[in-house]
Amino acid sequence: MSTKETLESILSFLPFSLWANVSILFAGLLVVCLLIYLIIKLFGRMKKSGEPSILIVGSMNTGKSCLFYQLNEGEFVETQRSMREQEATFAIHEKFVKEKDPKQQAKKYHFIDWPGSPSLRLRLSDFYPVTDKIVFVVDGTELDDDTFELFYKLLSAQKLKEKQTPFLVVLNKSDLVDSPDVKPMEKLFNREIAQLNKTYGSTSYTKEQEDETENAITQLLDESEEFLLEKLQNPITFVKSSIKNGQIDDIINFITN
Repeated sequence: MSTKETLESILSFLPFSLWANVSILFAGLLVVCLLIYLIIKLFGRMKKSGEPSILIVGSMNTGKSCLFYQLNEGEFVETQRSMREQEATFAIHEKFVKEKDPKQQAKKYHFIDWPGSPSLRLRLSDFYPVTDKIVFVVDGTELDDDTFELFYKLLSAQKLKEKQTPFLVVLNKSDLVDSPDVKPMEKLFNREIAQLNKTYGSTSYTKEQEDETENAITQLLDESEEFLLEKLQNPITFVKSSIKNGQIDDIINFITN
């Protein structure tokens, strides 16, 4: 009898229930291995070797990806609408740090450029625990409701509040003639966020409408007091910038200090 025939003969005597149990065990091991792989991949790519993580976020067509490439390559790059996040760990291009701070030439940062489309924000909260600073890019000449809704969502995120993650609101496209100044924009943001604070604190906003998670969008301040952004747990700074023209000194200072 050949080796193959001997093996088949032995296997034929094993009960079917044993094969079923072995199959279930094998399937279970595959599921466990897959989960371990996904966890390692998720957290391994989110925080790389202890470098500070900078989340670049904002509505569509505000210049987020252009900033990402500007920081990395030192020049303006025309980009298409992003359909997924891009992230990379690199030192800020020497063009922006060489003369101002030589020590920054070798320092690396983990940059995360998040797409502006609301439909692509489902996983944004996964990055909150490792985010050290947030660069919130807006088109200073064309604001919409989504900009304020997203800003409010970030401000109410529990993980970001606990860490008191600093925000830099970048009023991009300052090179355009209708670009607003910082002070009027600060007042506008304060007014719009105050209105959203009332919305999320009103009785008409029921528990059924809330996302019952640690990232639930909730009221920021009690309505009994005057709403001011400076009262929030997260430090917020507004600056003007022209990413296209490489006028990003204030952004560099925020990231590096």
